[in-house]
Amino acid sequence: MSLLKIPFILVSAIGVHVSLNSPPRLPESEVKIVPSGFLESFVRWFVGLRGLQLMKIGIWAVSSVEVASILTMHVDPSHFPEGIYGARALQHLLALHSTPITPTFLAGSLAITIGGALRLYCISMLGKVWSFQLSVRKEQRLVTSGPYSVVRHPSYTGYLLQYVGFVIMYGSQGSWMRQSGILHVPFLRVLAAIVFFMFTAGALVAISRSPVEDEMLQRALGEQWEIWAKKVKYRLLPGVY
Repeated sequence: MSLLKIPFILVSAIGVHVSLNSPPRLPESEVKIVPSGFLESFVRWFVGLRGLQLMKIGIWAVSSVEVASILTMHVDPSHFPEGIYGARALQHLLALHSTPITPTFLAGSLAITIGGALRLYCISMLGKVWSFQLSVRKEQRLVTSGPYSVVRHPSYTGYLLQYVGFVIMYGSQGSWMRQSGILHVPFLRVLAAIVFFMFTAGALVAISRSPVEDEMLQRALGEQWEIWAKKVKYRLLPGVY
């Protein structure tokens, strides 16, 4: 297995990490509208249970194990101190099967990285308005430039791109997750299932939340939002939705 695979693994993990950073909760005095309903209750529950942190821990755990596995395969076993070489953790790493850099792996890594960069750009454009909990601040103004001139919810687009990349990179046939044998470890199998469920839940939230956010902004900003919506007709994917 090539050492060149390591940068792609690490960049993908960083892409997921930065896109899941949650800002501090807004002070009540600054909030004008907070939507209610099952969807928003689920998001508040998910964030409150440190779901974002668990997703980041999961992606870093998998990435770290794969990087460690690659590194151990490039070190002569005789160079390990006797006590370390006999350690169970190292033996597990040495027992994992390697997987090469494939076009599928590169496509998944690229999708995760581009999605993370897009979300980070959206976060920087929104500034203090950015929040995982939907809300409209008092005196809030629409951001209509950059990716917001292409679709109305580009940060969700970025997350969905990351989700597709995550499924390709870690769940496709021939991926390291499925071929290495790491899922034979019960704890890691459960952790992988939980993280996959959370990523999938996030993708469903992104799709179903965009019309809720549109309705909230239209109610709060009125004509300002309607003029923007006429220019930017699509929520997530130009020409599709």
